[in-house]
Formats: sequence, C-alpha cells, structure tokens
Amino acid sequence: MRRIAEYIKSNSSGTIIYVFLVVSILLLITVILNHGLYIGLALSFLPLTVLVIYFLIRNPFLALSVLFILNYYVSGLSRYITVLSPGITMDILIVLVIIIILLNILSGKQSVELSNIVNGLTFAAFIWLIYCVFLVLNPTNFSFYGWFQSARGVTIYFLLISLISALILKKFKEVRYMLYIWAVLSLTAVLKAYIQKNFGFDYAEWRWLYASGGRTHIINTGIRYFSFYPDAANFGTGIAFAGVVFGFVALTFKDKWAKIFFIFTSAACAYGMMISGTRGSLAVPFVGMFVYTILSRKFNILIVSVIATALAFGILKYTDIGSGNVFVRRMRTAFDPSDASFKVRIDNQAKLRDYMQDKPFGAGIGMARKRSDKYEPNYYLSKIPTDSWYVLIWVETGIVGLILHLGILIYIVGYGTFLVYFKLRDREVKGVVMSLVSGISGVYVASYSIEIMGQFPTGFILYLGMTIIFLSPKFDKELIEKEESLLLLSEADEKEM
Repeated sequence: MRRIAEYIKSNSSGTIIYVFLVVSILLLITVILNHGLYIGLALSFLPLTVLVIYFLIRNPFLALSVLFILNYYVSGLSRYITVLSPGITMDILIVLVIIIILLNILSGKQSVELSNIVNGLTFAAFIWLIYCVFLVLNPTNFSFYGWFQSARGVTIYFLLISLISALILKKFKEVRYMLYIWAVLSLTAVLKAYIQKNFGFDYAEWRWLYASGGRTHIINTGIRYFSFYPDAANFGTGIAFAGVVFGFVALTFKDKWAKIFFIFTSAACAYGMMISGTRGSLAVPFVGMFVYTILSRKFNILIVSVIATALAFGILKYTDIGSGNVFVRRMRTAFDPSDASFKVRIDNQAKLRDYMQDKPFGAGIGMARKRSDKYEPNYYLSKIPTDSWYVLIWVETGIVGLILHLGILIYIVGYGTFLVYFKLRDREVKGVVMSLVSGISGVYVASYSIEIMGQFPTGFILYLGMTIIFLSPKFDKELIEKEESLLLLSEADEKEM
C-alpha cells in the first residue's frame, strides 16, 4: 500500500487532480438528481468523514474528547432534530470509538494503554453487567426489548465508558484537558440556562415543554430551567456536580489562571444549580463539602465547612431570608417534610414496597416507570413513578441487585478515599481525586430523589471521573518520577557549576 501511495504521489500532476475533481462533482450531481439532496450531501461528506476517522485512529484521545462533547449536547440537539434519538446516537458513537481503538491497536501505533483496563472499576462494572444479564432469566414480566433498551443506562454504558476511558487516558495532562473541556461545556450549559431565564425559550424548547412531557418544568413556584440537559433535575444535579469538582480543583492547581478559571466556573455552576429549581441537587454541595473536609484532614477547613453548612441549612430551614426569590423559595421546600411532592414520593414507595415483597430479583429491567407501558400496556408499575435512582434499581433488579449496586458505589468512593489517605503523593493528582470523590459522593446522595446516574450527560461524566480515580496511582507515579528526574538534573547542574 505504501508503494502504491508513493507511486501515485510521485506520478500525479495538476491535470490528474483537476480531472478527479471534475469527475467527483459530476458523480455528486448525478447522485443528487437520482437519489435526492440528502443522499448527495451524505456522499459529499464521505471523504471528510474518512479523513476524520483516520485522524482519530492516530489520536484516540481526540476520539474520547469528541465523544465527551457530543454526549454533553446530544439531549439538547434532539429537541431541534426530532428524529435524533440520544440513546441510539450515543450507541453508534461509542461503537465508533471502540472501532477506532481496535484499529489503533492493529495499526501498531500503541496510542492506548491495554494494561489500564485491568482495574477494580472495570471489574466491578463487569460483575454488575453479569448480574443484569442474569436477570434475563427472571420470569417476572420479562421483555427482552425492554431489557435491552433499559440495560444500556443501568449497566452497559457503565462498563463501556469505563473501558474506553481506561484505555485512552495515559497521561495526567490528558486528565487536565478533560477537566478544561468539562468546564467549558459547563459554562455553555449555564449560559444556555441564563438565556432561557432572561430571554425566554426558543421554538424547540417550547415544543418540548408542551408536547413532549416537559410541562412539569412550569410550576406554581416558577419555571425550572434545563439548558441542554434532558430535564431540569438532570441539569441542576449535573451542574452542581461540576461546580463542586471545579471549586475544589481550584484549590489544587498551582497555576494562577487555572485557579481563577475554575473558581469562576464553579460560581457559574452554582448559579445554574439555583435556577434549575432542583431541590435534590442541594445535596451535592452539602455532601461534597463534608466529604472534602474529611479527605483533607485539615481542622481549619473542617471548622469553616461545618459553620458554612450549618449556616446555609439554618437559613433555609428556620428563616424566611431570601423568600422573595422564587428559586430560594423552591430550594427551601427541600427541608420541609410536609411538602406535597415529598409525601407523594413516600406514598409511592409504600405501594412499591408491597408489590416487591415476593420479588427479590426485581420486576425486570425496563419494567419500571411509564416506559413499561411499551412492553406491557396498563402494567401496574407504569402508574407509579420511582422518582429515585435507587428505587428504580430496587424495582428493576430487586433487593439483591440494590445491595450489589450500592456495594459497588460504596467501593468506588471507599477506594478513592484509601488512595488519598495512603497512596497518592503528588498534590495535583491527590487534589483531583479528592474533588472527584467529593462530587461523586454528592451525586450518590442526590440520586435518592433523582434518576440521574444512567442519563446523559451526567452518567458519562460520572463514569469518566470514576475511571480517573482508579487510574490515579499511575498518574501519581508519572508526576513523582518526573519531579524526581527534574530534581536530579537540577542537582547535577549545581555540581557542574
């Protein structure tokens, strides 16, 4: 192939190139006239697509970055391109990235790290997948189509994204790049929510609000803004997760401008969380701050965080300060046990408890919430919203599945805590892991009232963050060795002088 390419290159001339272009244009016109404009446009982009794929094969990190970015916007884009299914689109993109990784390995470029996939996270994700596959044998209202549709968010994405991230992330500088990409994406999400609040919704958003089940975002306490996310609950919790991570990362990075950038991004995310009107998202900063103080083992930080948390809780729970603001009023209801929506959740969970008494392995993946109507019309569970990630896991995989799932989640933050306390030495690596463990812990608690872990874009970000935690010992070793090498060079220079 190389000889052929060299021959073509050495014997080509301007005339050949012009003839090729003319023939290509004529072929394109013929396709458009016979098969339509869209087929012709698709064909015209084929050379560019091949070139992009070739470039991504040589640079798998860019493929991961593109997948990350598209994951962030795919739900928002589906409001404008109604034929675009976020799930199917992400399935195709993930498969493409896997193919790119395989081609990179076969090409001998060695741009991925095969040894990285052997870690506790991928092992835990694989165990969870095996359990969910085992549930195919569950005779209770089983639907294979329902299982496949729902298992992607419940388990398959967890394993695939963990594997892809582990293979591609080789250096700590790539982790830094991913943090910057995530921060920029978060700023665009907050900007979009700001535009929704101050300039109104566009045609696609209005259509989604009134024709596609988004009416719950317009309530008596005001409008809940959702940005590019699937809904306001996902936006509020996801952007709070980002705000917590970036706020603590700002304390870690040495570069002055990086600190300013991440502090600004964290403050913007806090604003986004507030205007989302998502009460459950409040758990993310509260829990995140508590966990970070435990990980930091610094008494002064502990005192400040306890005072700040107690003050914020006291203001929201026992005072009327800020009640003139609709978003503060809505957040305050999160601490009101007499809140109507809270009572409805408790009643629904009581109904589910009665139904689940004889189902230790659940009612079947895909058989919870209204989506079960697709597989069994008028099904009992379709009339009872789960309103919680853990309740969803309990209903679909049973008490056995819930215990296994919770065990895996606790293991992840427990391992991160172990690394911070006993293994990691580099300040930046340790700081990033502390930030991720704190943010992930906040999402865990928020997930009691929100079904968020298996949704785009937060699920992808969550699994990527978990992967970084498990790869952090390698990053730590990389930076420590680099620092020691620089120190040895400096000492050698001093001796020569």
